[in-house]
Amino acid sequence: MHHRTVEQLAAGDSVVHRLDPRAKLVATLLFVVLCAAMPSWPPGRFVPLVLLVLAAISAARLPWTFVLGRTLMVLPFVGVLAVFLPFTRGHTLLWSWHWAGIGIYAEGLHMAVGILLKGVIAILATSWLVFSTPFNNLMLAMRWMGAPKVVVAVLGFLFRYLDLMADEGMRVARARKARTPGRIRRWRSRSTGGMVGRLLLRTLDRAERVHRAMVARGYDGEVRVLSPLRFGRSDLIFFFLFAMVFGLAAYVGIEWRAWF
Repeated sequence: MHHRTVEQLAAGDSVVHRLDPRAKLVATLLFVVLCAAMPSWPPGRFVPLVLLVLAAISAARLPWTFVLGRTLMVLPFVGVLAVFLPFTRGHTLLWSWHWAGIGIYAEGLHMAVGILLKGVIAILATSWLVFSTPFNNLMLAMRWMGAPKVVVAVLGFLFRYLDLMADEGMRVARARKARTPGRIRRWRSRSTGGMVGRLLLRTLDRAERVHRAMVARGYDGEVRVLSPLRFGRSDLIFFFLFAMVFGLAAYVGIEWRAWF
């Protein structure tokens, strides 16, 4: 993910962009906690949460292709947690292959579907927060909520220097390609380990130089921004509306089985 693209999206001028980052962070955390606490089955109980997060993304005027594309990039990591559940959890057998000793159980399948749905909804909610909030303000909101200074600093460096590491990797790859014209692919695969080692050494050297330069300029690990955060009337209205919709979505999701 190119952080310049994320910064461009976060610098938008929608109603959501103008909200205080602390309000958006608290709302996102509550939303994700509610999503995780919901029972996994039936999947229809997640409809209100999906509609809520899609409405929030639409209000922020975020590009759907970009948001959905980044969601699909992260989804395989969620799928790893759910792919084995239908074969290992449950007692109600839906399908079996006796010769191989493999079976699919209803309870495990329900858990897997629930994990995938919860993962997609949580990723969309997190994307809404990150893509509509400048990262410095988001880190400041995390510090306001009590996040450790070291954790916030590491996240900030990770966000800022991922592109630098990618550029270093591209330079090393171009250098290898220039020095091995026409070599077979097997030889190149054997040199990958050395290339990764050199990239790590160059990254550590660059990190030490950057750290010395920041310390020389007075860096102490705290996040500082030019414009202080202000909790205004629009943030109170947002919290009031969010509480109403949040409570309605929770009630509908919990009572879904009783209605349907």
